[in-house]
Amino acid sequence: MKIPSEFRRLFDDDWREAAIYGGRFSLKSHTVARYLLIKARQKKTRVACFREFQNSIAESSHQLLADIIKQYDLTDFDVTNNAIINKINGSDFLFKGLYLNEQSIKSIEGIDLAWVEEAQTVSAQSIEVLTPTVRNPNSKIIYTYNRLMEDDPIHVRLVVEGRPNTLIINVNYDIAIKHGMMPDVVLQEVLDDKAKRPGLYRHKWLGEPNNLEQKIYKDWAIIEEVPHEARFERHWLDFGYTNDPTAIGDLFYYNGGYILDEQTYQKGLSNKQIADILHNLNPALTIADSAEPKSIDEIRAYGVNIQPAEKGKDSVRQGIQVVQDQRISMTKRSINIIKEYKNYMFKTDKNGQVLNEPEKVWDHHMDGLRYALSSLVPMIQRQEMIANMPRFADAVEPRNPAR
Repeated sequence: MKIPSEFRRLFDDDWREAAIYGGRFSLKSHTVARYLLIKARQKKTRVACFREFQNSIAESSHQLLADIIKQYDLTDFDVTNNAIINKINGSDFLFKGLYLNEQSIKSIEGIDLAWVEEAQTVSAQSIEVLTPTVRNPNSKIIYTYNRLMEDDPIHVRLVVEGRPNTLIINVNYDIAIKHGMMPDVVLQEVLDDKAKRPGLYRHKWLGEPNNLEQKIYKDWAIIEEVPHEARFERHWLDFGYTNDPTAIGDLFYYNGGYILDEQTYQKGLSNKQIADILHNLNPALTIADSAEPKSIDEIRAYGVNIQPAEKGKDSVRQGIQVVQDQRISMTKRSINIIKEYKNYMFKTDKNGQVLNEPEKVWDHHMDGLRYALSSLVPMIQRQEMIANMPRFADAVEPRNPAR
């Protein structure tokens, strides 16, 4: 297996935690996956692969490890739907989500190596639960991440504050070029972002964190599930196919705020498949991206109650304002809504000044939510008016007992 020299220190034994961070295509995940497979072949090793948010094996590092096993024809590994086991020495890989999973994580025994992918999203609470769980002699924890904000808990812990016996590796896409592992199509994307979208280039490819002013939505809550008392409002639909996923979600009203629940986030869906998905959901109105009227007509022909979102001058900014004015919660199973919420940012100019325009990344559910909530503006205005009306008892002039 080819391991870039920048990662050589992984094979030393003088560290306990490793922070491996940088921009996209810096070979972090692929290299750590190779390292873990090598270690699992050398002797019996229990490897635990974590992410903050993981509801299914498809959202884990399982597929990446399976692909490398297949690429190098590592026939000593048995890959099942939920685990990976070395048939010769008994090494095994397990996959877990950290968020709201404290008891399940604490119950895992015998972890030798832990890998936390997308660690920029990991909360301080999850870190405090995981660290003492990985307690075998000479056990190690590896965090790989692209920095999101200045105060990402894992970066503050390992790099800013520092911990004893910590390995720090900061890498970017230039090492992929150096080692001949950069596809030309990716390099062209890098150069295009560098020339036209300098703010995005610095964050996406150089790994620089966003500042808090760039974050479009703030203070959304994550909840276990939609309460039974919540009122279903409508579905949203943002079209995708080859490069972007189709995003479908449900919008609920509850106790003065709105709850978001993810239904679909998948590439390559035909209009017939989208219609089938919507038929299996609550038979209510779907608000879809009006940029694809032909697709909307075809889905309507399959019997789906669907309408195009209203767009016009400044509709994006106005829609964002509508969302910003609401109290928003997300169900914990809505993995991609949570990811988009955390990564949805305003653009910056060449001087780093924040612009009043969102980046066109991490925006599929965010666009769909904007369509759905904007279509409810008259109802929202009525609810606000009622909430602000004085109570009847307060409005009646009190009697003067002296009269």
